[in-house]
Amino acid sequence: MAWTVKVLAWIGSVLILMGCVANPAQNTGTASEILRSKGFDVTESLLEPYKRYVNADPLENRVYFQGSDYDDFLLGKQFRLITLIYEPGDDYLIAEFRSMEEDWIFSEYVSVYVGTEKIIDRSPGLSRRTNTSVVDAGNMGSTVYTHEIYRLSISIEDAQKLASADKSQLTVRFGGGAGGYVDAKPHPLANMRGLSAIVSLTDYFGFSANSQDAKKQRPSRAKQALSDPATKIVETKSHLEVEDNQKEPEEEPDEKSEISGLERELASGSIRLIRPGMFKGYGAAAKAARLFPKLAILYEEGLWIRLVETVLEHNFGDNLSYYYLGRAAYEMGYYDAAIKYLNQSIEESKRPLTGKCISCNGVKLPAESELLKAKIRSEN
Repeated sequence: MAWTVKVLAWIGSVLILMGCVANPAQNTGTASEILRSKGFDVTESLLEPYKRYVNADPLENRVYFQGSDYDDFLLGKQFRLITLIYEPGDDYLIAEFRSMEEDWIFSEYVSVYVGTEKIIDRSPGLSRRTNTSVVDAGNMGSTVYTHEIYRLSISIEDAQKLASADKSQLTVRFGGGAGGYVDAKPHPLANMRGLSAIVSLTDYFGFSANSQDAKKQRPSRAKQALSDPATKIVETKSHLEVEDNQKEPEEEPDEKSEISGLERELASGSIRLIRPGMFKGYGAAAKAARLFPKLAILYEEGLWIRLVETVLEHNFGDNLSYYYLGRAAYEMGYYDAAIKYLNQSIEESKRPLTGKCISCNGVKLPAESELLKAKIRSEN
């Protein structure tokens, strides 16, 4: 009985503390205002899926996003190992790596591996600090942990590797001290969602159409990609945004121009995703749910190849995924392929396991698939 009262009292104190924290809705509203003042084209609704990660400071006119590998509703980030911090406009992220041992390591550097690939090699970090924490295990007593925290900048590409890695393949090595080194891995219950969310935000702020003021402050990653001879980006004007009587004459296709293998596959209408059944598709469905905010951003911004890449990343074959493929094919001028994907979206809308998405990410299905299919036929 006493233990139950203790637990309830602890939960109550947590809820009280949570009530003292800034309202997430207010935080996203403030953040969107600050970002718009800096020239970013962003709305509060677009930030809503990320409200858990938003940090807005109106006194400094600053917004940054912060997410960790471990973030539990009740336990918070007590068992976090990796934290990513991103400020819109930057072409890098700040990463924090935090040891959690019962004794001090007195380390001098941190190395990070994904499998056997070394992402960070013996970095002393931009800064290093130490801390302690007490973790209450109820009747089993409390444990005092020591933390050595390294803070360093990493590239967006390396952050993507960390966020997309299987947590069992991630190793953070704290080394260089008298004891040699200590290897740490994400907590068994770490869901990695915080890292994925922060990386998704780099996609939006890196590739979205910022206003001229924001572009003057810092060249966008999209422009850098366009200037890179190894990267070929084809801009496609949205057909839905152009009135029929204002359409520009179609240019003759350039036989010398090359398209990517992914675009060729999209154009063929042959992409097929996992069709879930009684005993399959649950992993893909969970991944699709985590990628919903990113998909919404890419769709809204008209980044069609990126949208297709992300659909294939989760590979879940519901009505929304096939609609995304159909819309992307349409916008890129592959009308026959678009019809195939839209037909598949309509078919999936009839199935109990893949047709529950009636209004997902602002798309009403199967109505919008039917409308787009009719539009294609009327135009051709």
